[in-house]
Amino acid sequence: MKKPFLIGIGNPHRGDDAAGLLVLDRLKNDFESLKHDGEPAALIDAWQGHDDIILVDAVSSGAGAGEIFELDLQKESLPDIFAQSSTHSFGVAEAVELARALGKLPPAIFFYGIAGENFSIGGDVSPEVEKSVAAVAQSILDAHKEKKHA
Repeated sequence: MKKPFLIGIGNPHRGDDAAGLLVLDRLKNDFESLKHDGEPAALIDAWQGHDDIILVDAVSSGAGAGEIFELDLQKESLPDIFAQSSTHSFGVAEAVELARALGKLPPAIFFYGIAGENFSIGGDVSPEVEKSVAAVAQSILDAHKEKKHA
């Protein structure tokens, strides 16, 4: 069975925006993985040829720092608030919806978002986000184990 393709999205120099990259660092030995800045066209290109995608990114949604969002993107779209408040100029929501419209969405694509509060250049990752990074990494591992045994 081919490993899921894990894409950690973010900027390591913008505080909580590093959340997706930190999850990837914890799991890079368990999954095929890629660190990505979230640029939509390049993100769509990155997942081509893969059937099982896991996207992890920080979100700025007005939720409390560290709140975790898990979505099956084959079944639902990312909430509009994620697109309107992306930490990137264009974000994951735009990439997913563009891929959906073009018929380039992989058969399985899951999104884990971690709400951040500090996205300043040179800022530190908040303690709440650090805790959620560990929780999301464990959740991804658990989900992968269930798939292997299904």
